[in-house]
Amino acid sequence: MKDSAQGGGTFAEETTLKRRLEQLCRFSGSLGSSSSIEKSLEGALEPLLAMTGADRALVALAPEQGTKELRTVAQRGWPAREVPTAIPAAAVDLGAEARGFEGPDDLPRPLRSALPDVEVAAVAAVPIGTQDRLSGVAILVRNRAPGFSDDALDLLTAASRQLALWVENSRLLSDLRSSYERLINAQEGLIRSERMAALGQLSATLAHEIRNPLATIFSAISQIRKHSKADDVSATLLDIAEEEAIRLNRMVSDLLEYARPRKPCFEERHPLELAREVIAGVSGREDLPDGVRLEVDPASDDPIAAVDPVRVERAIEHLVSNALQSLGNGGGRVVARVVDHRGSPDGGVIVEVEDDGEGIPDDVVDRVCDPFFSTKPTGTGLGLPTVRRIAEDHGGCIDISSEEGRGTRVRLFIRTDAESIRAKEESQ
Repeated sequence: MKDSAQGGGTFAEETTLKRRLEQLCRFSGSLGSSSSIEKSLEGALEPLLAMTGADRALVALAPEQGTKELRTVAQRGWPAREVPTAIPAAAVDLGAEARGFEGPDDLPRPLRSALPDVEVAAVAAVPIGTQDRLSGVAILVRNRAPGFSDDALDLLTAASRQLALWVENSRLLSDLRSSYERLINAQEGLIRSERMAALGQLSATLAHEIRNPLATIFSAISQIRKHSKADDVSATLLDIAEEEAIRLNRMVSDLLEYARPRKPCFEERHPLELAREVIAGVSGREDLPDGVRLEVDPASDDPIAAVDPVRVERAIEHLVSNALQSLGNGGGRVVARVVDHRGSPDGGVIVEVEDDGEGIPDDVVDRVCDPFFSTKPTGTGLGLPTVRRIAEDHGGCIDISSEEGRGTRVRLFIRTDAESIRAKEESQ
């Protein structure tokens, strides 16, 4: 009977060990089930609970090397109000293997301070890391006796080593992706610079070859009107010829402005004053459609910024012109405003131009800053690219939000910190 009992005990132990090993295999298979570390860990915690008989588990990782706090990235079984969101980095100073503790009072101080004040029977703390870098900790809790057996702790140690390698590989892959994205962005910037250099040479040639004939055309039209008595048909044709020549001249000017912008000359100015000047100038145009309201938001901020006033004013003119074209023949409202954004980490000023026009279709909103792309039959597609170039020359960017049928808002962000402006000047 004794042998039989001993045999039965051995069989039960082997069955338990087999079950635990199966859960360890499940745990290994769960890692990498998603490109997200958090989602993969959430799936991997279930076999850890089954393997050890724990009631709850969490994994906390260091956001970066040298950080003083670990952040909980996955958990199972914890009541929502009791999940510790931050654990001191000193909590991973437990050696290289999983350790079991008989309740909260037996825990090291850094780990005990991070756990909620609840009555539990046992806690297992599992350091996560490689030989030269500890990157996190897994904590498992049992609400009832007995505590964690030596076999369970050995399996947790094996699991933690797999987890550590997987976390490191995931982070390396993430770093590789970031490096690849930076490389692609740098390559795109280089290609863009080469295109701009080629476009600058081409635009200078085109300007010379086109503007000379244009000057002759304008002179000829003027002389025809002066020395002949044109009938109504001839007068209409002359008007059409002059309008098209003016449009062609404007296209050449836009091309030159975009391809060969002048070096910024920074001055201390009020962007709100520049916005008011643009709105006042456009409001006085004779060709302004009826029913159009142009205004500056009276609630605008009025900060001082180091800007190139000529180029920023030109950028605002482009934005207001685009807004007017989006209104159509039914009239509408165009509002310019300035927002003081100097209290942000970026440190800048925002000039907004908003309209309640037709908006930009969702399928083209990401392309409107591409050179020569235009949704208008007579547009050159260089307005918004020029605005973006001016923003970049001020260390900033532009942001476009639009809803088709309800309007568009374009935000021109201008950096105001002296260091970024100086660096931009030196790079010119």
